[in-house]
Amino acid sequence: MKQSNSLPAVQVLRNAFESLLKSRANRVVLCALCMLCAALLAGAQTVSTIYNFAGGTTSGANPWYVTLVQGTDGYLYGTTYNGGSKGMGTAFKVSTSGSFVLLHSFVGGASDGANPTGGLTLGTDGNFYGTTQQGGSSSQGVIFKMTTSGTITILHTFNAGTDGAFPWTAPIEASDGNFYGTTADGKGNNGLVYKITSSGTFTTIYSFDVTHGYHPVAAPVQGVDGYLYIPVAEGGADFCGTVVQLSTAGVLNNYYSFNCEPDGNYPVGPLVQASNGSFYSTTQDGGTNGEGTVYQITTGMVETVLHSFGATFGDGEYPSAGMLLATDGNYYGSAAEGGTYDDGTLFNATTGGSYNQLYSFNNSANLMEESPLSPPIQDTNGTLYGVTEFGGTKDEGTVYSLNMGLSSFVNSPLFSGKEGSSVLLLGDHLTGTSSVTFNGMSAKYVVHNDTHMTATVPSGATSGWIKVTTPSGAIKSRKVFTVEK
Repeated sequence: MKQSNSLPAVQVLRNAFESLLKSRANRVVLCALCMLCAALLAGAQTVSTIYNFAGGTTSGANPWYVTLVQGTDGYLYGTTYNGGSKGMGTAFKVSTSGSFVLLHSFVGGASDGANPTGGLTLGTDGNFYGTTQQGGSSSQGVIFKMTTSGTITILHTFNAGTDGAFPWTAPIEASDGNFYGTTADGKGNNGLVYKITSSGTFTTIYSFDVTHGYHPVAAPVQGVDGYLYIPVAEGGADFCGTVVQLSTAGVLNNYYSFNCEPDGNYPVGPLVQASNGSFYSTTQDGGTNGEGTVYQITTGMVETVLHSFGATFGDGEYPSAGMLLATDGNYYGSAAEGGTYDDGTLFNATTGGSYNQLYSFNNSANLMEESPLSPPIQDTNGTLYGVTEFGGTKDEGTVYSLNMGLSSFVNSPLFSGKEGSSVLLLGDHLTGTSSVTFNGMSAKYVVHNDTHMTATVPSGATSGWIKVTTPSGAIKSRKVFTVEK
């Protein structure tokens, strides 16, 4: 049955996640047995901790559902739910070698947000866009814009009486230049989808209901067909969540209802579209063993479970926030629990359903789950970087790296644009670049620094790979660039 509205959706959803975590006493008893079985686990990888969050006034604490994002200066940017000068969360940047800069401490109240989750989105203007779950004039969250130096501009303050409340994730930038996001609660108590411009013009485009899903946690993703695809945490025919397909005008075109077990349940991670046109993500619960799934869903809303977590002893459990599609064609993700020490895992999977556990986190010294709640990001140097909510020297969370031996590449906040439009490109060792091509056609470009350049889509260009020739050699884009007509 539907959740009571006596608690804010942010607390209802967080309680639902935390209720999945097993008691610490049982975990300590099982730890020795888990270590004996470690040798049986395949594909173990070495993960390096590059930064330990410490809380207090000079560091953040507990990055909650955060996937890092690379900025134009080469740093990785993110948010923490706690820590900072008022203990209300932070925005930060960290270099790939672990040099940390606290950019902003959220202080709440009418003029600032508090307790951000979900991290940040890099816009095509080079600024970052994010949300907080609390703060603002109604204490129901805000949407903000942030520069690389940490200057915050509040774009919108949520008010459940008129629009949304308690957003979990940063909005995404769509091909029309607008940003689209979700709130878990708000007017009608079921959550909504909003559109906002970079200057702060806000519009509610869709309100959720019990039939089509309610309390969305995930951000939208825009498919190559232009539709927005959004997993919704609860509701649907069996109250186990849905995926909706919306136009950017907010018109519902189609949807899918999860049916719990052996299907997925509680989808809170965003979708990622592969070159085959299908989308891939995880559900936090459900599957054959009730401990989460990796699933595929087509644009026609046909869903297939590719992996059920917890199938073998030491497997991951409760994958939370989707997966990363890396340049090797594999999806990389994390499970909040499970693994050798029951502190969470890293894994990868193919679009065909092959699953490989890569790494088991170990936070036994602190007697608390390390909880990697979100997938890593792939930096343009090829290495993967992510965060854990707990663990580290102060048990306030970590930033880690995972080197899979992948090559460097060129990235962009948005892989689409019209002829003549300027495209922001991220890379490594860009100084001295000698050419940029769009599907083989030469383009004009400007190198701004070693990790940031812009290029103009040439007249007559067609959709294809972007290639940049640097002094270190030619590198291509993470994905195909679509030239809009």
